[in-house]
Amino acid sequence: MFRMIFIDESQRYLLRIVWKESIDDYIKTYKMNRVVYGTTCAPYLAQRVLKQLIRDDGHNYPLASSAASSDIYMDDLLTGAADIYSAIQLKEQLIALCRGGGMELHKWSSNRKELLANSEVSDGDVSLTIPDETKALGLLWRGLKDSLAFSVSANVNSESNANL
Repeated sequence: MFRMIFIDESQRYLLRIVWKESIDDYIKTYKMNRVVYGTTCAPYLAQRVLKQLIRDDGHNYPLASSAASSDIYMDDLLTGAADIYSAIQLKEQLIALCRGGGMELHKWSSNRKELLANSEVSDGDVSLTIPDETKALGLLWRGLKDSLAFSVSANVNSESNANL
């Protein structure tokens, strides 16, 4: 999502990287044209772009506007619908809303094959089978069981006052 967001030309001087091919080369400075993943401003800019899309075109896509306003965390949308017809409408509206801002949605997951078979995205971004597990920001969704889980790893060798 971040790489789909262009930086206004007047603001590009604020997002630069420095580069050096070898130790003997001069340092080169590059202005970035798009938002770069991993920068501190990237999550804010992604959310801000979505809010602007909702403000500008949300009235045309009420289901997408509601989901994009409340069901997105960072660059992951985790949402659902009461029935398959509503889910298909939601998906179509989300695609149209984001496309209006020059963004394509990727990595679709669903526990209903009808939603996956209807995908307008490239082959690498969707599997036509229901996934065993899908991870999004530490949350694990098991599509076949339609359940959510967390994976926690405990550090059993840590030093504490009780062990000293």
